[in-house]
Amino acid sequence: MTPVERDNIILEAALEWGADATYDIRNGTIGPTLYIDCSCKEESSYIRHKIPAYFHGLYVVVTYPTDILTYEEADRLYDEQALEEPDLYHPA
Repeated sequence: MTPVERDNIILEAALEWGADATYDIRNGTIGPTLYIDCSCKEESSYIRHKIPAYFHGLYVVVTYPTDILTYEEADRLYDEQALEEPDLYHPA
């Protein structure tokens, strides 16, 4: 698979199932695999019901952090992390 083909498959997947998740193509245990990393279990369940087991000949794996179950928990966690991290840009 060429880099252009890889990018086109990732772009098509993101357009079809949403750009909130992170998409990547890597070699898995059964060959080339499309990995979809979601922000929470709620999002991963939604995507898993919509996406086929194989997409353009790639096996599909949907993952999520097991401690974050809903969008609200994900938003709260990311908001807390943003408050803990110092701002890197301070306009004068």
